Amino acid sequence: MKRIIGQIVCFTLIMTSVSFAGPYDLEVNVGSSVLEARFNATLPLEQNNLTTGIGVIYNDDDYKIADVKLALGGEAFLPELTFELGFKGLLGNMEKDYKDGDLMAVGFLLLGKYVIPEIILPIPVDVSAGFAFAPDPLCFSDSEKYLEFRTGLDFHIITNAIITLGYRYIKADFDNNYGQWDTSDGTLFIGYRMMY
Repeated sequence: MKRIIGQIVCFTLIMTSVSFAGPYDLEVNVGSSVLEARFNATLPLEQNNLTTGIGVIYNDDDYKIADVKLALGGEAFLPELTFELGFKGLLGNMEKDYKDGDLMAVGFLLLGKYVIPEIILPIPVDVSAGFAFAPDPLCFSDSEKYLEFRTGLDFHIITNAIITLGYRYIKADFDNNYGQWDTSDGTLFIGYRMMY
């Protein structure tokens, strides 16, 4: 199974380097004790987009998570509404009190974005939501289940620059020397994203 995960990570990194022909973005988000950095590259296809990305989330003492994503997306029902479906590979460490566990999983990823028409608001605003879930068969090492939910408002202040206000919730279940246990964290954050 580790070999399959390695192949997925390798494919994602290769696709990220190929995707430099299309648009890409660099994002940094901060919360009260959380720092997130993310890089995404998009490769336009005939009718959809292939998005690859890497990211890191760091919380002072509670967790450190690195991820890679591979998703296919496009318009759905309305020109203002887009969805992405794909996979998210996760690797990291999470702690709770005296317990700690290694996180290793491949989860399903669903992302959605709605662009609020400019006739409603004076500046362009996007409403976004994302959901990642890794059930037990796709979790390895100490991890048994992983769930992540993220929502946000993206304010297009200037061309190719976005200010983000958002909320992220993470929950993970573990089974290791400490027995079965879980940990969760919810964080409000503000961020800046540059698109090229």
